[in-house]
Amino acid sequence: MKFFQEESGQTILEYALIIAVLVLVVIAAIPSLRGAVTGVFTNVKSGLEDAPVIPAP
Repeated sequence: MKFFQEESGQTILEYALIIAVLVLVVIAAIPSLRGAVTGVFTNVKSGLEDAPVIPAP
């Protein structure tokens, strides 16, 4: 019964399920991360706008 002794298919299935769960977690986290990333870019933008301009020589 070689069919029941072969475990490579089970391993591939387990890895596929782990990856599927991780993808679902990332998709669920995107809305909350969106606000954080937007805030970082807004802070950078305002910091660059408020930076002093160095005149060219």
